[in-house]
Amino acid sequence: MARSRNAAVVLEIVMAAAAVGGGVGLMADNAIGMTDDWLAATGFASWTVPGLLLILVVAVPTAVAAVLEIRGAGHAAEASVVAGLLQVGWILAQLVVVQRYVVLQPVVLACGVAVVALRAGAVRRSRRAW
Repeated sequence: MARSRNAAVVLEIVMAAAAVGGGVGLMADNAIGMTDDWLAATGFASWTVPGLLLILVVAVPTAVAAVLEIRGAGHAAEASVVAGLLQVGWILAQLVVVQRYVVLQPVVLACGVAVVALRAGAVRRSRRAW
């Protein structure tokens, strides 16, 4: 059980840092170099809103889940599952809305799925304890 928690924490820290970097890069006048056709598909006039959404929807919940796991909080596993599902949802939304594919998307998707898989067992065990 500790191994699955530790593995989830590592993934969460990496993914939260990547999401912060991506979000800040988008808000900093698209310093990460996303193409204009991606932005046009979103309906936003600039990369500021997508960058902010990336931070709020992915980075913050993922970082919170990592902190809760590290502290051994009561609902840490549930927070991790939610964070993993949000990462999966973010990538699926990208694919549906933007309809573009980059190699990073399956990596992020796999990390989200891995976090869910690693912590779902702990969620099931905690529900049985009730």
